[in-house]
Amino acid sequence: MQIAAELGQVALASVASLVVMFVTTRLGGKRQIAQMSIFDYANSITVGSIAAEMATNLESWYRPFTALLIYGAAAWLVHYGACKSLRVRLWLDGRAIVLMKDGVIRKRELGRAAIDLNEFLGQARVAGYHDLNDVQSAILETNGQISFLPKSSRRPATAADLGLAPPPAGLWYDLIIDGRLMAQNLCESGRDERWLRAQLHRAGIGQPGEAFYAACDAAGNFFACRGE
Repeated sequence: MQIAAELGQVALASVASLVVMFVTTRLGGKRQIAQMSIFDYANSITVGSIAAEMATNLESWYRPFTALLIYGAAAWLVHYGACKSLRVRLWLDGRAIVLMKDGVIRKRELGRAAIDLNEFLGQARVAGYHDLNDVQSAILETNGQISFLPKSSRRPATAADLGLAPPPAGLWYDLIIDGRLMAQNLCESGRDERWLRAQLHRAGIGQPGEAFYAACDAAGNFFACRGE
C-alpha cells in the first residue's frame, strides 16, 4: 500500500511539473530550438531539470515548484522587455554579422562570429551555393543561421523580370484533416459543404470522411487525397 501511495504521489507530481513546465516554456513564445537565443536555450534546459526534480522530490516539492515559477516569470519579463526595448533585444540576441560582402569573404567577421572557413563553405553548400561566384552577400543572423543573397545575374527569374502579372496568391484553408471536417475553415474560405462534396466527387472521393486531407484557396484551387 505504501509503495502504491508513493507511486501515486510521483504520478501526480509528474503531471503537475509537466503542466508548470508547459506554461513556463510557452511564456517564451513558439520559437524552435534553432531560433532560440542563448538565454532561451539555457532557460529551457534549466526549467526541464527543475521539473524533473519537482516530480521526484516529494518531500520538498514546493522548492522546485517555486523555482519554476521564478524562471517562468523571469522568461516572461525578459521577452516582454525585448518586445518593448531595442536595447534589451540587442543585448539578448546581439547583432547580425556580415560575413561576405560584394563577393568578398570577410575574414575578420568570421573570427568575430567564431566560424571557420570550412563551416562557412559547408553552410553555403547546404543553402545550394556550391560556387561562391553566385553569392553577393552572406549574413550571420541572430539565430545562428547564415542567409545568402545571390548576385542579381544568378538569381532565379521572377514574374516581374519576365513582364508577367500573375494573379495574387492567397491563403490555403485546411478543410479536412484526418478525415474530420474543419467547419470553421470551410466557412472562412467562403465555401459550403455542397461545394466541398462536389470537389471531392471530382477527385474520386465519395464522402468527406473518406478523405485524409483536403484544402482550398480563395481562388477555388482544390487539393484532396485519401489516406494510404
